[in-house]
Amino acid sequence: MLAVAAASAACAGGDDIGSERAAALAVPGPWAIPDDVRAAGDQQFVEFTSAGPWVGEEGCGGGLLEGTSILRDYLAEYFPQAHAIGGYSCRPIVGDPDTMSVHATGRALDIMIYPVGYPDGAEADNEMGDPIANWFIENAERIGVQQIIWDWWLWRAEDAPGEKDRAYTGEHPHNDHVHVELSVEAADLGTPFFQEEQGPPELPSCGRLPAGGGVIDELDRCADFFGPPQYWRAVDGAGEGGSLLWTDSFEAAEPSNWARWSLDLAEAGRYRVEYHAVAEYALAPRVRYEVRHGEATDAVWIDQGAAADWVSLGEFDFAAGGYQSVAVFDNTDQPVADDQHIVFDALRLTPCSAGGECGDAGPGEEPGDGGDPTDPSDPGSGPGAGDPGGEAGPSGLAGGCTAAGGDGVGLGSAWLVIVAAALGWRRRRR
Repeated sequence: MLAVAAASAACAGGDDIGSERAAALAVPGPWAIPDDVRAAGDQQFVEFTSAGPWVGEEGCGGGLLEGTSILRDYLAEYFPQAHAIGGYSCRPIVGDPDTMSVHATGRALDIMIYPVGYPDGAEADNEMGDPIANWFIENAERIGVQQIIWDWWLWRAEDAPGEKDRAYTGEHPHNDHVHVELSVEAADLGTPFFQEEQGPPELPSCGRLPAGGGVIDELDRCADFFGPPQYWRAVDGAGEGGSLLWTDSFEAAEPSNWARWSLDLAEAGRYRVEYHAVAEYALAPRVRYEVRHGEATDAVWIDQGAAADWVSLGEFDFAAGGYQSVAVFDNTDQPVADDQHIVFDALRLTPCSAGGECGDAGPGEEPGDGGDPTDPSDPGSGPGAGDPGGEAGPSGLAGGCTAAGGDGVGLGSAWLVIVAAALGWRRRRR
């Protein structure tokens, strides 16, 4: 099995049921830009404008410029591995007190990525940070990205082809955030990115689900889990495929830890959606799932302790292609007892026939209607829906850890809520 260094860290007042794992989580060495990304970057040119010398607070801009603020909102919407996005800061460069930071001009962002082994780890999580940094390179001219720093490495759009990237030798290694700087033109909304309607970013598919449906396990490329890593627990020897993750439910308006199965479907159609639960670990009586299918997002509230094995969330009409998903969240709208675990394991999609048959619904389960994602009083009609007072199954587990609230900057609601970054304990992928 793979390693989960951070998941073995104990939470205050709870026992860690995850096994100790020791495999490396970070790609050795600095940010390694893929050849195709480097080649795309060689076609980009953006004029570099420094912030100038540090002259004190009177030289600072006073806040984010408009283009920088728009880019921050876009990143928050489409890159959930960012647990926070920092921006304006009136200061000199760290380690260079005579030079003003571009943050002080309002043209820079820091996209925060939990390092491997957080809170004690110091290795960059390349699985989560590299896609953001690579996307900046490939779209530098369109956006107006003049410079990127990430994981001991620097890329500058103004430099000659073949010479744009090099080792970063500044005081801070940028192992916990991707630093991006906009040109003066971009911050003033003068580049195509800010003049055109923007859809989702073009990113490589995590894997296409065939027309016959299939299973996405929590270890697969299309599954990600977010939030403070110390509140996730990993279990070997249980769950679909022999492993699962769990975290605790808590009462709050916004989630702290959440997980998502991303869907890229080969064929549009109606599919039954089921999650896999293990009775010993799936205990929380009121758990919110959000199913993003086509242009719609439906919320389904489930009593995870009411059933095990494959449990139906309902039947939904999906479009062909990506940017569809099923997400599960740790926050609920009612008081929560101790040790009410939420399981993140496998997801199964089964296509429905032209006559409406969708195969087996799971043991004793009926599909839900989706409910109203904006109205907690309309949780849908899936198993456990509309029963906020339902009892969880017997625990049999000592301890657990209640997650604290999220700390993202201006990161809002629905499935696009950006409250967390990934623990990233699967095998690293390039």
